[in-house]
Amino acid sequence: MKRPIRLRAAAVVSLCLVASGLLAGAAPMPAYSWQNVQMVGGGYVDGIIAHPAQRGLFYARTDVGGAYRYDATTGTWAPLNDWTPSANNNWMGIDSIAIDPGNPKMLYMSVGAYDGWPGVPAGAILVSANQGASFTAHPMPFPMGANNTGRDAGERLQVDPNNGSVLFYGTRNDQLPSPYNNGMNGLWTSTDSGSTWTQVAAVNAPPLSSDGSGAGIAFIAFLKPSLGAGRSQTIFAGLSDSKAPSTLYVSNDGGAHWSPVSGGPGATSRGGMYPNHGLIGTDGSLYITYGNGPGPYGMSTGQVWKYHIASRTWQNITPLAPTGSDSFGYDGLALDPQKPGTVLVSTVNRYGEGDTLYRSTNGGGSWRDLKARAQFNWAQSPWAPWGHADGFQNWMNPVIDPFDSDRAFYGTGGGVFGTTNLTKADSGQPTTWSVHAKGIEEIVPQSIASPSTGAPLIAAMADVCGFVFNSLTTPPVSMISTSRGVGVPGACTFGSSIDWAKGKPSAVVLVGQNPYARTVPVGVISNDGGGSWSAFPTLPAGVTHGSGSAAIGYDGASIVWAPESLDNVAPVYTTNGGRSWSTAAIMGSPLPVGARLLSDGGQNTFYAWKPGTTSFYVGAGAARWSQAASLPAVPRQVASVPGRAGDVWAATSKGLYHSTNAGTSWSAPIGVGLTLTTVGFGKAASGAAYPAIYAGGQFADGSTGLMRSIDGGASWVKINDSNHQWGGISQVVGDMRTFGTVYLSVAGGMGRGVIYGTSAN
Repeated sequence: MKRPIRLRAAAVVSLCLVASGLLAGAAPMPAYSWQNVQMVGGGYVDGIIAHPAQRGLFYARTDVGGAYRYDATTGTWAPLNDWTPSANNNWMGIDSIAIDPGNPKMLYMSVGAYDGWPGVPAGAILVSANQGASFTAHPMPFPMGANNTGRDAGERLQVDPNNGSVLFYGTRNDQLPSPYNNGMNGLWTSTDSGSTWTQVAAVNAPPLSSDGSGAGIAFIAFLKPSLGAGRSQTIFAGLSDSKAPSTLYVSNDGGAHWSPVSGGPGATSRGGMYPNHGLIGTDGSLYITYGNGPGPYGMSTGQVWKYHIASRTWQNITPLAPTGSDSFGYDGLALDPQKPGTVLVSTVNRYGEGDTLYRSTNGGGSWRDLKARAQFNWAQSPWAPWGHADGFQNWMNPVIDPFDSDRAFYGTGGGVFGTTNLTKADSGQPTTWSVHAKGIEEIVPQSIASPSTGAPLIAAMADVCGFVFNSLTTPPVSMISTSRGVGVPGACTFGSSIDWAKGKPSAVVLVGQNPYARTVPVGVISNDGGGSWSAFPTLPAGVTHGSGSAAIGYDGASIVWAPESLDNVAPVYTTNGGRSWSTAAIMGSPLPVGARLLSDGGQNTFYAWKPGTTSFYVGAGAARWSQAASLPAVPRQVASVPGRAGDVWAATSKGLYHSTNAGTSWSAPIGVGLTLTTVGFGKAASGAAYPAIYAGGQFADGSTGLMRSIDGGASWVKINDSNHQWGGISQVVGDMRTFGTVYLSVAGGMGRGVIYGTSAN
C-alpha cells in the first residue's frame, strides 16, 4: 500500500517486445494522433468540483470513463486518465475527487469502479501536483465502487482546508469479497498528502454495517474555522447505512474520535433518510440532501436539511415534500461562496413531473423552482434530448462557480450542462442552459464497424443504442432508431452488436434492447448505409431480451442472430428481413445458446463460436451449418478480413491464429508480444498486398498495447504510447478507406466513447 506507482509522461518500454525482437529492424514507430469520435456527452458525470482559489478550474468525475479538467479558455474538457494501463482497467472508474483549497496545483482521486465481485482489483489514490498532467498512484488495500450504488454521493475524499497534507477518505459499506475483508471498510486518513494511509480505529469511527444497504461514508466536510494544532479539528461525515444509529457523525479532535449527531431526519433504521451530499456554507451551516435510498436510482422520497453548527440545531428546509403521486428524492447540492445562504439542490428520480433544480437565497427559508422558466440549447450535442428537450435531466449534480454567481454546471447521465445567468432566477426570470460537455466522451461502445463505403463508422452503444458517424468531428443529430416494426415503443436504448455486408456495404444490421421498465428486444436493418432504419417485422419465438450477437451475409440477403443467453434461445436466421425466423442448426442440433457470430469478408459464409471454448462452427449461408475443427486456442475475438473470402483471424492469449480456408485449418500462433483481446483490419499500406492488421491487448508489464502490421503479420510496430492506454482495448477496427486510421473501444466495460487514431505513415 505504501509503495507508490509513478506514472509519468515518458513512454512505456515494453520488455516483452524488446526481448522478442519484434521491434528490431522494423520501421520506426508511426507518429499517431489520438482523439475521440465526437458524440459529446453521454455517460454519467456524477460529480463536478470547482477550485476556490483559481478561476475557471473545474474537475468532473465519471463512473466508468475517467476524470476531466475544464479548460475555461476553450470551453472544453480534457481527459485525465487515458494513461491508465490495461492491468488497472478498473481505475477508469473515478470514485471521488478532492482538491487542496490552498493549492490549485494539487489534485486527488480515489479510483476503482467495482468492489463486490470475486477477484476485483484494489483501488488506489491518485495524486497529482500539476492539475492532472501526471499522477503518482498509491494503491489501497481494498477495492472501491465508482460504478456502484451511491456513486452520485460525495465527496467521500477530502483535503483539510487548513492543512493540505491531511486527507480523509470514507469507504462504502459493501460486503467485500476475498481476499479483502469487511474490516477494511471505514474511515481512512493520510497525513502525507495521500502517500500513506491509516485506518481510523473502528471503535472510534462512524460505524459501517458492510451489508451494502447504503453508500457508506457518503461525504466528508471540514469546518475551516476550527483550526487547532495545525489542522481542522471539527469534521463531519455523512453516513449512508441502514444500520447506523445516525446519518451524521462529527469529530472535534481532528478525526481521531467520532460521535453521532442527534436530531435531523433520524436514523435510517427508524424510517429516516440516506444522506447524499453535505457542504458547509459561508453562513456556518452544514447543508445535506437526503433520499430514502442510496441513489442514484431507487429513491421515492427525500428531504433537505440544514445543521446550524454553532447552535447544534437542525432545520428541515425541504423545498417540496414528495408525495405518492409525485415521488422523488433529493440528491445534488451546490452552495455559492460569494452569497451566504444561497443554495442549489436537485431532485432525483422524479419521472412523473420531471426533475428540477431548486434555488434559495435565504438559507432554505424559501425556494424557487427553476424548471418552469428554464430554457435549453442542445446545439453542442443535437442527438441528446431524446424525451426531455425542454426540461432538466435526471441524476443532476450541480456546482456554482466560486468566482461568478451567474455561472453553474451540473453533471448528469447525459454529460454536463451549464448556465451563465443563474441569478436571473432570483427575480423570476428564465435561466438558460446549454450542453457544455465538449471533450467528455464516456459512452460505452458494444460493437464498432467501419464499412468500406458510406459513413466511416457505425457503432452499437450502451444506453444510447448506437450512432451512424458521417463525420468523426461533428456529433450525430440522432441515435439509431425507427418508428416501425415489432418491439419499437421506447426505441432502442442499448445496442449490443452491429455488422455490415461486405459485398453490399449499404446493408447494416443492429440488435439491442430497451432494458428499462419492461425489457423490449430490438433489431433494426438499414439498406442505405444507416441513413434510415426499419425494425424487424417479427421477433423470433421466445426472444424477450434480445441483444446478443448478429451478423449479416456478404450479399446482405440473410441475417443470423444469437440473442443474449438470458433468452435461452439458440441462434436463428432470416432470409426475408425478419418476417420469419428459423433455428440455425447442424443436422437438427441447434447452435449453442449465446454464441458469437461473424460474417465472412468475401463470400456468403457465417462463423460462430462459443465464448470460453474452442468450439467453432461454419455456415454455408445462414441455413447450412457444420462444426469445424476446434480453434487452436480459446479466442477473445474472431474477425474476418473484408474483401477476402475465407480469411479469418483469431485473437487469443497465445497469439494470433490465421485461417485462409474458412476455419478448416489454422496457422501456428503468430506472436505479437501481447495477451490479445482484439484484432481488426484496415486499408492496406501503399504497395502492400494485404490489408493493415491491428491487434490490441496487454503486455507482460501490464501496459496496453496496440500493434500494427502492414505485411500480413510478419512484422509489427507499436502505435500507442504510455499516455494513450485507456485502461485496455476491447475492440479495434481499421478504416478500409484510409490507411493508418484505426478505431477502438475501451476494455472491461469502461467508457471513453470511440477513440480513433490517425497517422501520416
